[in-house]
Amino acid sequence: MRRTTLIAAAVAVLCSAPAFAGDLMTGGIPLGNASNLGVISNTAAGIQNKAQQQVMGVQAGGGLAGPFGTASNLGNVSNLAAGVGNKAKQQVFGLQTGGGMGGGVKAPFALGGFNSNAGTVSNSAVGIGNTAQQQVKAMQFGAPGALFNQNLGTVSNLSAGIGNKAQQQVTGIQK
Repeated sequence: MRRTTLIAAAVAVLCSAPAFAGDLMTGGIPLGNASNLGVISNTAAGIQNKAQQQVMGVQAGGGLAGPFGTASNLGNVSNLAAGVGNKAKQQVFGLQTGGGMGGGVKAPFALGGFNSNAGTVSNSAVGIGNTAQQQVKAMQFGAPGALFNQNLGTVSNLSAGIGNKAQQQVTGIQK
């Protein structure tokens, strides 16, 4: 009787404690959540202004977020020349990778995490005699072995007004 009571008490304690410190308490199953947000903008506005920007960004979600963990990475890059005779030049390198159990760590019985990577790139020359140049190299990788991976890339290039140039070079890899 005593042995059964002690075993039942030990099981109750083990099942009610979180698996890792800082994780959501879910009866011993770690549920991690990691999200990254990056906003990069380059703007030349007014009359005869110049804006130049070079950016390298890395977003790695999760790590060992748990078998049902989520990792989301969101990157927003914009380049704008607006007004009269402005020049905006931007070079961006971005890398987004998923995390969670099974994403970077292959566990034999893990279901894997839920990973999403989203990147938005826009380039605009608006007004009179503006030039907007943008070069973007972006890579999005889901987590190997994850239950759900989503990579989304949106690219836009706009030249509106009189005598404007919007030049954009984009290289994207999604896996």
